Amino acid sequence: MARKVKGSKQYRMKVVPHRPFSGALSVVGAALLVLATSAAAYFAGQHHLRSSLDQKNLAHERALRQLDELKSENEALRLRAATAEQSLTIGEQASEKVRAELVQKESRIAELKQEISFYRGLMAPADGSDGVSIGRFSISQTADPRRYQYKLLVQQSATRHNVVKGNATFTIVGRQDGQPKRYPLSDLSPQVDSESIPLRFKYFQNIEGELQLPEGFEPEGVELSLKSSGRKGFNIEQRYGWLVQKS
Repeated sequence: MARKVKGSKQYRMKVVPHRPFSGALSVVGAALLVLATSAAAYFAGQHHLRSSLDQKNLAHERALRQLDELKSENEALRLRAATAEQSLTIGEQASEKVRAELVQKESRIAELKQEISFYRGLMAPADGSDGVSIGRFSISQTADPRRYQYKLLVQQSATRHNVVKGNATFTIVGRQDGQPKRYPLSDLSPQVDSESIPLRFKYFQNIEGELQLPEGFEPEGVELSLKSSGRKGFNIEQRYGWLVQKS
């Protein structure tokens, strides 16, 4: 038995049971807890990623469907536009064809009227003209927008057989740079040498050629004058508007 020594410090003793595996179990438990937490976080992240990818795939598919729909609508619009343009072109071509036919028929009518006037003038001349009249007059367009062809037919009644002598003057009237201007045919046509064109015929005489309009000149009409060289003869004054026929 131990003795208690007076004045010495006393220590209390406690018996602790010996468990050699408790520390290892704690470590394993902590590791499992960490592993489980990580696994849960991983699977949660995978689930969120799959959900996000699924939404993006759905959005992508919707975008593709919308793109296909827009392509179809665009193709339909292009087809409608092409059809409308083709219809407009056909309509314009048809209208242009009708206009061309109308102009051609009007020109033919004018030619027939001139022929009738010509033969009428030969058979029954106007009173006071001494049997002389203007049978036909026309101006036609050429390929050059400033160049024109002119044709003048002067005739005498077939009931008369004397030779007609005289002269004709041909004047183009209009505006030059906004101001009134008159040009004799000799200034515009290389076929005419003087302002007076000699007339000498028994039944009719053709006067024709080309004239070139100056730049800045806008024609308004033509003045024709036919005068006999005799003291008592014909004196005809006639004015025509600038009516151009297509060649």
